Amino acid sequence: MTEFIKYINQFSPLTEEAEFDLLNSLKSITFKKGQFINKEGQICKQLYFIEKGLVKHYYNNKNRIYIFRFFSENNIFTVLDSFINQIPANFTTVALEETSTTFIDHIQLELLCKKHHSIETFIRKTYELSSILILKRIKELFDSDATELYKSFIKENKHLLQRISLGDIASYLGISQVSLSRIRSKK
Repeated sequence: MTEFIKYINQFSPLTEEAEFDLLNSLKSITFKKGQFINKEGQICKQLYFIEKGLVKHYYNNKNRIYIFRFFSENNIFTVLDSFINQIPANFTTVALEETSTTFIDHIQLELLCKKHHSIETFIRKTYELSSILILKRIKELFDSDATELYKSFIKENKHLLQRISLGDIASYLGISQVSLSRIRSKK
């Protein structure tokens, strides 16, 4: 839980009272490899911080999986639109490894935001950063071919390469595993 507090303090230094209240609101849970954290159609009611492990967000359309993002240690994740608006999610989140998390419930976070400006600032900055990353991902998909996408993925996720299957990397890039093999063989 202390890593989550350190993470938050990078965005918005917490007052002692805010830190105390936040620590009393946090819970922990560990997900087994392959366990669903949130399924499409469910309302995402938690904001998670990964202490250890790896998860993926994906969208399933006509039996084709589109991986939107991977999250690993010292990152927060949620199904953003579902969490913010408390509506059913369009994305599914699943643990790719045993994943230990610290989390806070939506209702509790809303109460803390009303009480503590520093927590509200952290959440605002988190939403802003998430929006920027989403737009970056969309632009990258529009502007780049598969080879460029792969190079960008390697550059930004080198630390995860041994932890993510080739099938998942191909799905993230929006290509077949055969196409990914061709791209990798050109290196």
